[in-house]
Amino acid sequence: MTSQQVLMHYDPKLPVVLPCDASPFGLGAVLSHRLESGDEKPIAYASRSLSTAEKNYSQIDKEALGIVWGVKKFYAYLYGRKFTLITDHQPLVSIFHPQKGIPATTAARLQRYALYLSGFQYTIEFKGTKRHGNADGLSRLPLQQGGEFQESDVDVAHVFMMSQFENLPVSVQEVRQATRRDPTLSQILNMVMNGWNRDVKAVPDLAAYFSRKSELTVHEGCVMWGIRVVIPEKLKPKVMDQIHEGHLGAGKMKSLARSYVWWPEIDTDLENQAKKCHGCVLHKNNPNAAPVHPWEWPQRPWQRVHADFRRAI
Repeated sequence: MTSQQVLMHYDPKLPVVLPCDASPFGLGAVLSHRLESGDEKPIAYASRSLSTAEKNYSQIDKEALGIVWGVKKFYAYLYGRKFTLITDHQPLVSIFHPQKGIPATTAARLQRYALYLSGFQYTIEFKGTKRHGNADGLSRLPLQQGGEFQESDVDVAHVFMMSQFENLPVSVQEVRQATRRDPTLSQILNMVMNGWNRDVKAVPDLAAYFSRKSELTVHEGCVMWGIRVVIPEKLKPKVMDQIHEGHLGAGKMKSLARSYVWWPEIDTDLENQAKKCHGCVLHKNNPNAAPVHPWEWPQRPWQRVHADFRRAI
């Protein structure tokens, strides 16, 4: 079922169909392409077992749950494009029909499902159970989660998308390592963990930290001021380059930095970087002068009185 001879790659130019089904103890869905010959070629399969509460649903609610769960499961492939839902439960064709109103007698749960599906562009088709074996088979042999369904903490689609993110400019490992090697922060780290020495008030490089000693903590080997990471000297250029990206200007750079990082004289360092940047200077706020507005001609005497004074010489 998962071989190259059976599965095919997703193609945004081909029609997409989503057969969904539910059994007394599981849900199944198959994301497929409908080829020109009329055959359906699967892209991915999905199944799961029902929770204890879901097993008590009526059959129509289980079938509707299977449709909504299948749409959520393959959301990245379905949202923003037309697709076809396929079910073997005839009443759902009328309840979930996108061009028909929801019947007033529909149960509240089905109304919520229909409201969710209204955000998609789809058509819905009925297919008899004998011709609905792909989704039906998955629902009758669902993935077991220890006998009780629980949303898996690891999803292959989520793992793939996370792997596409760019690496962070500074990682916690780099901050931890640079903190231990920094001559100033290594002392601060030791004092936060073991107690402060009052003599540090006389040391200019340490005095700024001593004034915040009650607010400094250590998390995963990094010194923290509240929720802000104290950045070692070695990593300051990397962090400032990241904050400076987009040429936000000194004001917005300082506002952004206050939410994440801190070190003594951080405001001065960011201001100096903005002053040295040609792009920031070029786009610096320069409001237009207010246009000259002449006084309106009065409609009657004493309507408006102007006063002025001049210092006597």
